[in-house]
Amino acid sequence: MSQDLRPTDVVRLEPDGVHMLDQRKLPDEVSELVCTNAAEVADAIATLAIRGAPAIGVAAAMGLALAAINEGGALAALGTPIALLTRRARRFTAVSCCWFAAIAR
Repeated sequence: MSQDLRPTDVVRLEPDGVHMLDQRKLPDEVSELVCTNAAEVADAIATLAIRGAPAIGVAAAMGLALAAINEGGALAALGTPIALLTRRARRFTAVSCCWFAAIAR
């Protein structure tokens, strides 16, 4: 991967989950982390695997989309992933993103 990253190199939603650049391993190693549910996305945010307000917001939104896909598109099922993201992602930016997601429902 070159130094010129595209947005999809940082975070993207694939059929098997949310793929993100694991920023904890930079600059020594370029590694991709795959989160298969909202809880794993929340943990990635909380453990600084994904950093920066735009990337955190996109990852959180993709985590919610993944939860909706996993629940067959049931919007009522998003309450639990929103709670997980808010509880586990204690950083100010991450909590703000989750709060915005909650009021947008």
